[in-house]
Amino acid sequence: MRGMEKIKSKILEDSKRTVSHILEQAQQQAEKIKNDALKESESIRVEILDKAEAEGKEAYRRMVSTAVLEGRKELLKAKQDIIETAFISAMEKLLRLSDRDYQKLIEDMIVDAAKNEKGEILLAEQSKKRLNEDFLKKINTRIASLGDGAKLVLSDESVKAAGGFILRYGEMEINSTFEIMFEMLKPELENDVVDMLFS
Repeated sequence: MRGMEKIKSKILEDSKRTVSHILEQAQQQAEKIKNDALKESESIRVEILDKAEAEGKEAYRRMVSTAVLEGRKELLKAKQDIIETAFISAMEKLLRLSDRDYQKLIEDMIVDAAKNEKGEILLAEQSKKRLNEDFLKKINTRIASLGDGAKLVLSDESVKAAGGFILRYGEMEINSTFEIMFEMLKPELENDVVDMLFS
């Protein structure tokens, strides 16, 4: 029986050693799996943080870029408003000229635009009230140098405009209303106005 006890004891010892060895290996493997998982999760965490930081920087860059663009648009709009105001102010200044200066201006403009033909002058309603009775006589005297055919009469028709006139020669019209003149001069003068206002 003693032999049996020895064998039994030997089997139990071997079993304990085997179990202990298996447990130790299992623990080592579990520790390795845990460490690998921690390394992997740290790597993923760093990757996520890097990606989030890059996306945050890109979002910030886009926001700054958009803000700069909006700022430029607002500045451009403000400049255009100021330029428009400058042109409106110039028009108002023209309309506030004394009647004498206003008549002289209209006379000069008509003489510059007149042809050696018979034609008629269509005035803005407000202009008619500001011109004296010598107005037409002075113009015809001044344009006589163009030739025998140069003669203008005042039309009964009025022009819908703040000021200025239209010269009509048959089917042809020369529009010298202030609104049209300012529209034509605007592109030419805009850069000068910008230089004066914003330099």
